[in-house]
Amino acid sequence: MTSSAVGAGAVQQATSGRSAATTGRIAVGAAVLALLLAAMDATVMGTVLPSVLKDVGGGSGGGYAWLVSGFMLAQVSGTPLAGWVADRLDDRVLAIGATVVFLAASVVAGLAGSFAVLVAARVLHGLAAGAIVVSSYVIVGRVFGPERRAKAQGMLSMVWGVAAVLGPVVGAAVTEVWGWRWVFFVNVPLCALVIIAIAVALPKRATAKGGQGARLGFPVVEYALVTGGAALFLIGLQGGSLGIGAIGGTIAALAGLAALGLVRRFGGSLVPRQVFARTPSAAAALATIGACVVMYATVTVLPVRLAALGMSTTEIAVVVGLSAVGWVAGSAVTGGLVAKHGYRPSMVIGALALLGSAVLSATGELPWLAGTLAGLGTGAVTATTLALIQDQSPPEQLGVATSAATMLRNIGSAAGVNGIAALSAALATSSSHRDNRAFWVLAAVAVLTVLLPALSAPRRRTTAA
Repeated sequence: MTSSAVGAGAVQQATSGRSAATTGRIAVGAAVLALLLAAMDATVMGTVLPSVLKDVGGGSGGGYAWLVSGFMLAQVSGTPLAGWVADRLDDRVLAIGATVVFLAASVVAGLAGSFAVLVAARVLHGLAAGAIVVSSYVIVGRVFGPERRAKAQGMLSMVWGVAAVLGPVVGAAVTEVWGWRWVFFVNVPLCALVIIAIAVALPKRATAKGGQGARLGFPVVEYALVTGGAALFLIGLQGGSLGIGAIGGTIAALAGLAALGLVRRFGGSLVPRQVFARTPSAAAALATIGACVVMYATVTVLPVRLAALGMSTTEIAVVVGLSAVGWVAGSAVTGGLVAKHGYRPSMVIGALALLGSAVLSATGELPWLAGTLAGLGTGAVTATTLALIQDQSPPEQLGVATSAATMLRNIGSAAGVNGIAALSAALATSSSHRDNRAFWVLAAVAVLTVLLPALSAPRRRTTAA
């Protein structure tokens, strides 16, 4: 081979490499935008709810809770299914399909003429959002590979904090200018952009996974246990707002936990077995739930307490906003820490931040710092645990590992929002709003479910790839 041929080959290889890098960045950008839309859709309803109920009804009897609960339950149902599809078919197909459904649901929600149609659209939104979250993380994990995955996943975890801030703000602004229906209509062109970018920039995955695992039928029993158990647990936590009462809620929650407990026996296709065994992945799963419990409990109950103490709405909004900013900062820093120092340091730092937030909330001191620490701790812990669960799973289970981590976040979030509210009401005293014993319980949750698992996390980062 002549030197000119060698030179031409080198140039062609370099050009191909630059082209692949460019298309990879486009695909990742589309995944980030899709994730942002899905995350914002989960937070926007609180802002637009009064306008929605005034227009289409549904406010009597607490039925409006289904606009939020329907989204959450559908998201839980769609998440493990999306992980299975990503591993056996193609993350490209999953991402495009989920975004198309999300776009269609946005159109139906914007055109909804009745409360029932709007609830149905929200259920579709939840199904698509669960799939979008999984596909976004899988695409980023695939483009960056195991070596750079932790840092890239930290970038994606920042999206949740950004969405927590932008969702209510954008929802309020759009509703004020154009009306609540345009909160959903603005998704249409953005979803179209995501679909085009992924179709053009993300190549089809190699068919290396077309072996025996891909030929296995859909695990119906495991799916029923996972989705049914999670749904019953979430319904139980929201028993009061959904009209089934405290006894019905308790029964539903216990039945859900029993069903989830059976996943260990039948699991493996939708939820990696190591999540339920005595492994680092199991500790990471527990820490994920605990961190989300503390975070969402803090941003739900703390503002109520601050209002009772006479704090203005603007001051309360600053505290909640700081928690979102803290989440962004915690996620941003964690990727580099995990890559350089392993899982344990960032998990321990995050756990201590969550513990500090719970203690400050319990004493009523420095509420702005309590909110900031809750966000910092959650960002650090969830970004680290996601990287750990993905790293400990074989490449052919990257999708189900990601979906399992996402489902654990949803369960923790729901438990934090509903559980702490009920506990706070049960333990409330008429003598003082400043000393809230529910937050001392939350401090114990931070120690038992986040700090102790963090101390057992591996010092060094390892991958199953």
